[in-house]
Amino acid sequence: RLAAAAPNRADLQLQLAAYYVDREQAEPAIEALSRVIELEPTSVMAYRLRGDMHLLVGGHAEALDDFRVALDLAPTDPGELNNYAWTLATSPFDELRDGPLAVELAVRACEETKYEQPHILSTLAASHAEAGEFDQAVRWSGKAVELATSQSEEDRYDGQLSRELEAYREGQPW
Repeated sequence: RLAAAAPNRADLQLQLAAYYVDREQAEPAIEALSRVIELEPTSVMAYRLRGDMHLLVGGHAEALDDFRVALDLAPTDPGELNNYAWTLATSPFDELRDGPLAVELAVRACEETKYEQPHILSTLAASHAEAGEFDQAVRWSGKAVELATSQSEEDRYDGQLSRELEAYREGQPW
């Protein structure tokens, strides 16, 4: 009701969008986030979340557009670097994947996080795999599994990191 009563308040529109995002209601989330962007065109969070919601409904090109803008607005943010790289490395749409660019972005994300975040190492591995560099993919994927294990976070990834590693060992991109 507040968001409807104050459609020109970006903060309220973002709160409404967060409600929809939390419930994975992509269409109303995208609508609310688009309104936030109209009101506040430099809202990195709005672009990031809208990109995530586009992915949820299969809009990979739209997601990449949003991640690109978010990265332009926050060029050293590891989350923006990671989301953009992951999508470039793993999109099911051949024409959208770009392994070399994904590697470049993932390396930057790893540097920003001092190579200490398993999910970002996973993105680096996926990026190398998409670029056809499976030795590097296995190397970084193994480090992601090792780091998640040492941080007692392996349950958080529900076995995905180990499945990724096995795929790279078999020469398959994620």
